[in-house]
Amino acid sequence: MLLVSLPAFSSVSIRSTSSKTIDVSIVREPFSVAIRAIEPYLPQPVDLLLGGNDPAVTYRANRIAPLDALRALVTAAHFDLVDDNSGLWVRDRKEPSVTLDVKDADVRTILTSMQRQCGIKNLMIDPEVQGSGTFLFRDVPCQSAFGVVLQSLGLSSSVYDNSVIAVSHGRK
Repeated sequence: MLLVSLPAFSSVSIRSTSSKTIDVSIVREPFSVAIRAIEPYLPQPVDLLLGGNDPAVTYRANRIAPLDALRALVTAAHFDLVDDNSGLWVRDRKEPSVTLDVKDADVRTILTSMQRQCGIKNLMIDPEVQGSGTFLFRDVPCQSAFGVVLQSLGLSSSVYDNSVIAVSHGRK
């Protein structure tokens, strides 16, 4: 007896049906691939902040507005769609986020606020870390927020097991 394993069938087909609608057929494709296929029909680009989570999605619709197709895909994948003045972005709703509105705040105050909001158990800050910063974040995923703060303030970090982050002066 011969058994042959075939790869799972997957496909993406997007076809414009009018100036305002598209036909969509997506079968078992990564979420990011599906979004990139619909993106040319959207009024603006989509930023993906998925935290490494890129589930396979299946979706079919005829004569649907591209933005409605995007909303349906985001809902099906259990993500959140944010449409603010700066554009569209999709984030994993399971990933904690940071809301921060500070002006010339001490770096240690900024980092400890982010630690609490992100559920980081252990944050070690090198004694040489000094400075201040101004940041306005609204529901920014933790990984992105830490990246922006560390880069802006010329800091680096090391991540260890058991939710330990060590912040030090200078980029590594």
